[in-house]
Amino acid sequence: MKAKQNAILITILLMLVVVILAACQPTTVGTGESVNQSVEKTMAALPTLTPFPTLTTPTVTPTEAPVMYGPSDFPADINPLTGLKVSDPSMMNRRPVMIKVSNFPREGRPHAGLSKADIVFDYSVGEGGDRYLAVFYSQDSDNVGPVRSGRLVDRWLVSMYQGILGMKLAYIDVLNKINDQLGYARVINASYKSCPAICQFDYKPSAISWFANSAEMTKYYLNESGEDSFKPNLDGMTFNSIPPTGGVDGHEFTMHFGHANEGQWIYDPTTNKYNRWIENILDPVTEAYNMIPLVDRNTNEQLAFSNVIVIFATYETLTKYDTIHEVHLVGTSGKMMLFRNGMMYEGTWKSTRPDVPLQFFDDKGNHLDLQPGTTWINITGYYSKVDQISPGVWYVSFAKP
Repeated sequence: MKAKQNAILITILLMLVVVILAACQPTTVGTGESVNQSVEKTMAALPTLTPFPTLTTPTVTPTEAPVMYGPSDFPADINPLTGLKVSDPSMMNRRPVMIKVSNFPREGRPHAGLSKADIVFDYSVGEGGDRYLAVFYSQDSDNVGPVRSGRLVDRWLVSMYQGILGMKLAYIDVLNKINDQLGYARVINASYKSCPAICQFDYKPSAISWFANSAEMTKYYLNESGEDSFKPNLDGMTFNSIPPTGGVDGHEFTMHFGHANEGQWIYDPTTNKYNRWIENILDPVTEAYNMIPLVDRNTNEQLAFSNVIVIFATYETLTKYDTIHEVHLVGTSGKMMLFRNGMMYEGTWKSTRPDVPLQFFDDKGNHLDLQPGTTWINITGYYSKVDQISPGVWYVSFAKP
């Protein structure tokens, strides 16, 4: 009996062992894979999660606000002749100082002080020559010249800008008309009495030895006139840093006043200005020449202006010699060309009154905006010839009746 019970117990133990061993074997799932293998494969097949991007602030390049001023209501610190901010607005509590500067004889070159001028007028004085009238208002130069004689057109330009005139005498009839128009106090003639406003240096030939100090000219005028300082109304021009529409390529311009007398302007896109070049005589017999940079002798840096303008006006010759002219400006108008930002724009200039600056308009009668900055204005004859000698390269040859 006892032996039989032991046999049953052994059988039960063997069955338990079989069950336990079966439980330890991997379970399959239809394809012959074990559950563990299936789970591992499924986990391996899950997509890799993309991490959330790190939030960053995008870099934004600010758009520079356009600079727009004129033709009136200029802020107190904005120069109405340049559209530029003036560090010392009190500088403009005075009449503009306008100084005659020689371009001939060439021995007087390079000129002094033109880089400090707000505006430079350039016009024919006959026989193929030209002369400058430099306007100093928002800043001064202590050395401007060589100072030369006055012309009839000076009385109108100085009147328009309510300025004072510095010059080295003039033909007697011309001098009388200048004095009658402006009054004696507003005309400072170079003489031994005019220094330190206008002084002679080195005692070279008179045509190239006189130089002016624009700040001293203001002092001289106030002392002689007894006038109190005041801020003249110089409204009329408009400025916008965004170029107008409707222009054409105008990256180079040459003004030809006469044989071997040329002023050239070439646009520099890095500065948004036109650099000035001038003729350099290579052979005094043939007057063959090349073009060289025109520098300011005070700085030895090339002249550069933001705007170059050509206005076409009527020159009337008053003598049998081509030396004395009346240039009809006040109360009239004419065609013009504006070079700015490498573009050329056609328009109309107007002079409404003898005490109001020149104004510039497009073909629709709207103000033609200048680039904020300095301006060089060529006054050429009404019948001057305009040529485009290649795309963007313009050439104007002076001519009058």
